[in-house]
Amino acid sequence: MSNATRNIAPIHSVNTYKYSIIIPAAGQGLRMKSYGAKSLIKLSPNLNVIQNQLNIISQKFRYYEVILVTGFQAQRVMRETPNDIIKIENERYEDTNVCRSIGIGLRAATTNRVLIIYGDLVFNAQALNVKFNKGSSLIIDSSNTMTHNEVGCTITDSFVDQVLYELPNRWSQIAFFVDDELEMLKQITWNPDNERLYGFEAINQIIDAGGKFRAIYPEGIKVNDIDTSKDIPIAQSII
Repeated sequence: MSNATRNIAPIHSVNTYKYSIIIPAAGQGLRMKSYGAKSLIKLSPNLNVIQNQLNIISQKFRYYEVILVTGFQAQRVMRETPNDIIKIENERYEDTNVCRSIGIGLRAATTNRVLIIYGDLVFNAQALNVKFNKGSSLIIDSSNTMTHNEVGCTITDSFVDQVLYELPNRWSQIAFFVDDELEMLKQITWNPDNERLYGFEAINQIIDAGGKFRAIYPEGIKVNDIDTSKDIPIAQSII
């Protein structure tokens, strides 16, 4: 078995298939550049953003591989993250966007069940207290801990219609792809013309092409991404 695949059976595991968990963490975040790579920002003396993510992942998944796509301060991020995950560099992070990082991660993935978690995201264990067994889905922040400037969703009959700014039902930047939606994601992210797309733009393209994403509201979820220094205290309160 690859050393990039953990084979742990934690007590609280709710997902027993094998998953490829892609963490795009290449961007520098111009407003946070002085803090270094956002995935390494300290939430407490002994815990940073990526460690918090990996800790929760290990609780909620039994068989999985983690694919971390780095860019800004790539060598430092690779050096300061665990050796039992796959680490790949998006060397063109400065002139591309998250779609390229996701595409790089997809090329390394060995399963057909893909969970994407953005690399600057801080969340509690309840955010992943979900059984990903009902098709592709988006995790929605029902706690309103995501800040108002993040993208939201319109939802009809439990399925997402579109993902855009200035909408309610904030998307938590956690998305699960399987079946047709996963194949469409590969087509979009592997197309060089789409390298500068945001993730939500790829999701909208999939929906426009007939893909479906179930909206999931985990009970007790708390989640926020770190865009500015003001988000750090919010993130610290989540853990």
